[in-house]
Amino acid sequence: MQHLARHYQVVGMPQLLNGIESGAPLPKRAVLITFDDAYADFGEIAWPILKQFGLPATMFVPTAYPDRPEVPFWENKLYQAFKASARTELCGTPLGHLPLGDSEEKRRGLRKVQDYCTTIPHDEAMRLVDSVCAQLVESQAYSGSVLSWEQLRQLAKEGLALGSHTRTHPIMTQVTPNRMCQEIRGSQEDLKREIGTVLPVFCYPNGNHNDTVVSIVRNEGIRLAFTTLSGENKSHSLDLLRLRRIIITPRTSIAVFYARLLRMGAYFDAWRHGSLKKNPIAARSRHQASVV
Repeated sequence: MQHLARHYQVVGMPQLLNGIESGAPLPKRAVLITFDDAYADFGEIAWPILKQFGLPATMFVPTAYPDRPEVPFWENKLYQAFKASARTELCGTPLGHLPLGDSEEKRRGLRKVQDYCTTIPHDEAMRLVDSVCAQLVESQAYSGSVLSWEQLRQLAKEGLALGSHTRTHPIMTQVTPNRMCQEIRGSQEDLKREIGTVLPVFCYPNGNHNDTVVSIVRNEGIRLAFTTLSGENKSHSLDLLRLRRIIITPRTSIAVFYARLLRMGAYFDAWRHGSLKKNPIAARSRHQASVV
């Protein structure tokens, strides 16, 4: 964050929206900081650092989860079940036999199931999640770790911008158009009710989108929508409903972070992930931030 504060112009979401609506140019080396999923540790770790350097940021909230600590994201439910399981194999799945003899095999098995769930219809994926978890552990108390509405209201008062991330965090390419509308509109309504204001911004869960999803996002009045496509956003070819981001995870070193902010670094990152030609299925991290 110190590097961003010293060498870049960090803008907030309201400033970005105003610039797009009015046509006012953004400052040179403009950067937008975003966080997905509203995990509780944002308030404990990230926000104090952002405030220390006076940096604005935006949090995208899946609005069905605040104040429901007993309900995890489906990806995290799988993670908790794999971690707690004493089984040495997982059988009877569409992926066939998955060995779970050690931590590395568990990690690979978890990733295979998570990735597979993003490729099938959402309701089918949720049934598979429940089936896998029931097979892995007979009795498990699952838990989520999303900020409460009261915490989000306080963060908003302190300057954090909040945006829509659907209600229940489904893969939007794997639900019906009617469900897409419900997820977008419902999350906007939830933010309006709980926070008092809502910005016309949206973040695709897991980054997954296609032309149908983008069309519905536009019809719901969203002005800016964020993907997990890697790379910078160039003003002369800007797609406001397919904005790219530079994803930062715990495995991102400081040197790599610096390099990825540079134009050539961002271009290489986009090429490395294949996002110059296609929309990838992005792996999600619990601690994930991004710069735009």
